[in-house]
Amino acid sequence: MQAVDKEGTEQLVYALLNGKEDAFVHLYRRFEARLYTFAYKLTQDKDDAEEVVQEVFLKVWEKRQVLNPEQNFSGFLYTVAKNIVYNKAKQRAYHFAFQKHLAASEQDICRTTENELSFDELSALLDKIYEALPPVRRQVFLMSRIQGLSNNEIAAELHTSTSNIENHLHKALRFIREKLQTHEMVYTTFFAFLLF
Repeated sequence: MQAVDKEGTEQLVYALLNGKEDAFVHLYRRFEARLYTFAYKLTQDKDDAEEVVQEVFLKVWEKRQVLNPEQNFSGFLYTVAKNIVYNKAKQRAYHFAFQKHLAASEQDICRTTENELSFDELSALLDKIYEALPPVRRQVFLMSRIQGLSNNEIAAELHTSTSNIENHLHKALRFIREKLQTHEMVYTTFFAFLLF
């Protein structure tokens, strides 16, 4: 059954690659429910999960000319979905941290302006810090602090031990703390958010 399903998917991707737009509809129908379930597990929100599915298939449509029918199409869909969820979660974290930053700035008008960062600067700073983490450590950190998964859930998903996950989180938090200490206001507001 799985071989037939894989073969059918390959044929649909070939058809889409060759300009047959109805193949897109068939691919959508074939994967929409599974992709929604996957996205819902990551987001825990029906509207967000539906939005992720729509964005994934928008990416499929945009990349239809360069799809590789012999690649694992469902794996491609899940990877795109996961990246969309992570990016949305990062933006929410940035927004939360920035709102905290603004609230703290309003309460302490006497602070010098050199500690005040715009939202774009904060996003760029956090992106730079996250990107500097090793890939697995970054993934563990985002799953823990952005998605809200427990250490046991992360360990199960990544097929590793809970102590390994704890080690990654400890090192990620220490690294982020060190990088944020040069930005005192951001450090106190954003890092407090990361710890809880």
